[in-house]
Amino acid sequence: MQYLAELQKTQAAFGLGGNSSVRLLARNTGENVWQPITNEQTLPIQDSSQAKDFKDGQMVIAEVTGSNQVQSVQDASKKIVNLLQAFSRSQDKYKSAEEEVEQWKQSLNFQSQELHRREQELEQKELELEHLDTRRQEIEELEEKFAKERSEIDQLRKTIEAERGHFEAKAAALTSDQAEHLKTLIGQLSSGFTNPDSLRDRIHSALDLINKRQEVLTGFWQNLDALKSETEKQKGLLNKSSEELNARKTQWQQTQVALADAQAELKAQRGILKLQENNMALSRVQLEAQIDLYEQTSNAIESFGGPGSMEVLSPEEENRLQSMPIEELESTIKALQSDFDKLTNYIGAQEDELAGLEGEIADLQSQVETADQFARIELESNKEFAEEQYKLLEESVSGMRRGMQERLSLLNQQKAILDRRKGIAVEVNAAQSLMPLLSQIEAQKNRQEQELRKMEGQIDAVRNYTQQQQEMLGKQTQEHSQQEQVIKAAESQYQERIKTVAELVGQINAQEQLLRPVQDIVDTLRPQLEAAIQDLGTMSNGNSSSQVLSDLQSAISSLVG
Repeated sequence: MQYLAELQKTQAAFGLGGNSSVRLLARNTGENVWQPITNEQTLPIQDSSQAKDFKDGQMVIAEVTGSNQVQSVQDASKKIVNLLQAFSRSQDKYKSAEEEVEQWKQSLNFQSQELHRREQELEQKELELEHLDTRRQEIEELEEKFAKERSEIDQLRKTIEAERGHFEAKAAALTSDQAEHLKTLIGQLSSGFTNPDSLRDRIHSALDLINKRQEVLTGFWQNLDALKSETEKQKGLLNKSSEELNARKTQWQQTQVALADAQAELKAQRGILKLQENNMALSRVQLEAQIDLYEQTSNAIESFGGPGSMEVLSPEEENRLQSMPIEELESTIKALQSDFDKLTNYIGAQEDELAGLEGEIADLQSQVETADQFARIELESNKEFAEEQYKLLEESVSGMRRGMQERLSLLNQQKAILDRRKGIAVEVNAAQSLMPLLSQIEAQKNRQEQELRKMEGQIDAVRNYTQQQQEMLGKQTQEHSQQEQVIKAAESQYQERIKTVAELVGQINAQEQLLRPVQDIVDTLRPQLEAAIQDLGTMSNGNSSSQVLSDLQSAISSLVG
């Protein structure tokens, strides 16, 4: 498994070799998904050559087996850059989603305006339907009247046919008064019937009105079909909005969990930083105590007549001198003594030169005090040059003096070893006996200084990392809040869309309830009127009631005549 880790290197004594380890910071749980590690864990690198090309404190990608063995170490710079690029792309996608939401807003506004316009059209059509209902009532009354008259005509036809033979049989016996009375009755009967042609015109007019109203109804049905199509479209958009809203909520919840984990990780990181700062403060106190102990030991050595800085033979070097032949040891000491004498003479010459420069500087100073303004400038320049030479030479002589003291210390220790090997009693120097202790104190002081510097570097790295995490967490928290606002806006739009779909469904149901009864009436009246027109046509092809009455009057007149 891959881990994001910090490489840690420790140097062995005398700068030989060293150990390397990785401090695990985050675990890779998926593509561009890293889970912080709350409990600090450090794993050693078995093969130190894997980390030879990396620096202490460098961020790396470590491959770790199930048994917590580090297989390989790679530079994490490229991986971190890829993570940042992936984060940038996610921001671009989020911006595109915001633009798409804005387009949805504009589309909903347009649909709301279109719905208002259609509502006005529906109100106008409802008025027309009310007028059509009035005309339907008139047609029903006309149909009832027509049915009644047609029934009377049929009854009259049957009666006339039945009585025709009876009239013919008795016609010869009719008197003049009876004939006149029959004519009067036939005239009254003629005036009681309606003209079929007039009735046919009225039925045609009603049928035309029905057809015109059917055209209006057809327009309503077409608008209703369009409204149903729009409703289905809005339902599809509603389902899509629901899916997208659920996806946004899921992503927002995942982000919220990640933020909680990041906050916990940051809190733990701050606790670690505080603990490291406390440890560093404690290390400073210990280092100051070591420095104070070193100074006290050095002062004690000087009080016993030893130099303030003395070199101590290492155990290996002392063993080598003990096993070296006496003649060779005497020769070595003699060569060292000769070198020491030469260095002493050279330092003496340098000190004489220092004394000469000091006298020259004093002489130039006295000349500056008595010289005029123009000569003083040159004298002060010469004085500054002499002071710089004096400073450089003094620093050089100081360094050579310390070297001479160290050589003298080593030379005295070698002479003591030679005297002991020759059987000569050597007086123990208290200062010399304190030198190993001083070396140990100095070594421990140096180690503490190195550890303190390393600790300071680690604390600076942790502090920078914590600051970066704080800034990133603040930015992610702000983006999380913005996502929450977007989700609330999307929920509001989703509720508005639900309301819109419900209103469309209600309008469809209302229009169907209005149109269906009227359409049923029209569908019922049209075949009845068409059948009435056919019946009137049949009557016009045969003997009409008026023609029958006229023939009856003629027959009666002929009988009487």
